[in-house]
Amino acid sequence: MEQGEEQRYRWTVLLIACFGSLMGPLDSTIVSVSLPTISQDLGMGYAASVWVPTAYLAVTAALLLTVGRLSDIRGRRPIFIAGFGIFVLGSFLCSISHSGEQLIISRVIQGGGAAFIMATSPALITDAFPPWERGKALGINAMSVYIGLSLGPPLGAFLTERFGWPSIFLVNVPIGIAVMLLAYWKIRETPHAPGDERFDIVGAVTFAVALVAFLIALTFGESWGWGSGRILGLLAMAATFFVAFVMTERKLGERAMFQLTLVTRNRLFASSNLSALLNYASYFGVSFIISFFLQRVLGYDLYITGLILLAMPLAMSVLSPISGWMSDRVGSRALASGGMFLMAAGLLLLSTLDAGTTAVEVVAYTLLLGIGMGLFATPNTSAIMGCVERDQLGVASGTLSTMRTVGQSLSLAIMGALIATAASTELVSALFMGAPLPPGTMDEDFIMGMALAFRVSAGIAVAGAITSLARGPARRAYRESRQE
Repeated sequence: MEQGEEQRYRWTVLLIACFGSLMGPLDSTIVSVSLPTISQDLGMGYAASVWVPTAYLAVTAALLLTVGRLSDIRGRRPIFIAGFGIFVLGSFLCSISHSGEQLIISRVIQGGGAAFIMATSPALITDAFPPWERGKALGINAMSVYIGLSLGPPLGAFLTERFGWPSIFLVNVPIGIAVMLLAYWKIRETPHAPGDERFDIVGAVTFAVALVAFLIALTFGESWGWGSGRILGLLAMAATFFVAFVMTERKLGERAMFQLTLVTRNRLFASSNLSALLNYASYFGVSFIISFFLQRVLGYDLYITGLILLAMPLAMSVLSPISGWMSDRVGSRALASGGMFLMAAGLLLLSTLDAGTTAVEVVAYTLLLGIGMGLFATPNTSAIMGCVERDQLGVASGTLSTMRTVGQSLSLAIMGALIATAASTELVSALFMGAPLPPGTMDEDFIMGMALAFRVSAGIAVAGAITSLARGPARRAYRESRQE
């Protein structure tokens, strides 16, 4: 009887955590399709409208590692619940915003809440499930992340058209309140560090400043100019504060927010996180570029474009639980590395797209990319969460989420810069941010830039496969745990 109750508890935790893993990524993409409408309604120029997604992304990324460590010290349940409270508040404030400045500040609050949620969700799951079921559970959780990322644009379009743009934020409020109540009622408090352990404030601040400066430089590098004083100043600031962060963490040792031994002495943790960074850097910008290609070059409407783009997230969603179940039995190395090589092959095929390409070819190539991603993500996540001690699960979860967020920004920056070499910075603005399309834009220039971007991204995916192979032989946690 107790075993049945424990099993029900695990799946309840998984359900609650999946809502958290879905809503953070969902709100990072739901704004993209609605941004032109929001900008027009609030009288925001292009330069101001860019801050609507950037503020959310930068704050989320800056706080993930900090909140992960905080949850190890203070407990994951209160951090998770508080995160939903902040997220709900930020969402409500976004929905009633009457100016661009008010909306951007509200997005900062919303991004802070998302960081609390995203940093604790995988840790809650890892804590609840035994090693032989961890991959399967994290696979289902990964499926919710992909659903959030892919559901954002079509849901944003539907809600904006039917109910107005405030609805894309207001819809979070009842869902968030329900999840908070369910988490408070159902999730048990997990053991955490003694109450007298001090939090590493200096490490948290230096890391946050370094990451925010770096992400802002990536976001505005193309429009401000990579050689401009502002971008070079931001990159210098990022490097300076990152060095200060490393020096602080080395000095504090075991009392640090992020123990450097996780990178220097844990090869599995280091190589898996680096692979995650390269994974997202290689593929995240694909859906933006393919959407533009399908509508601008091939002439498909928004509805058909959305259907074609479903191939990749559907493959990810279906394969994630399966690959997680397999990784519980055979380890992560072969699955994750093979997935990265498949992604490289898919990106190379996408680089051959031109004006004569058919919809079937686009579906086939993006499907291959989705299969590769589905094979990589869950085994890699399971490996990261399974190679640290219980009191480091929050840091591990925060680190992985940080790699994902930074990788997404890198992908957009790299692909945008490469496309701009063949086309123009104005086209890149239209491509990624919904700015007006410049007159006289040539499809041939865009196709050339797109091909170059996909070839370079394929190289990044190969690099990710190599770092994935470097994680070493698979750990047979399944057998060892069963023997216990």
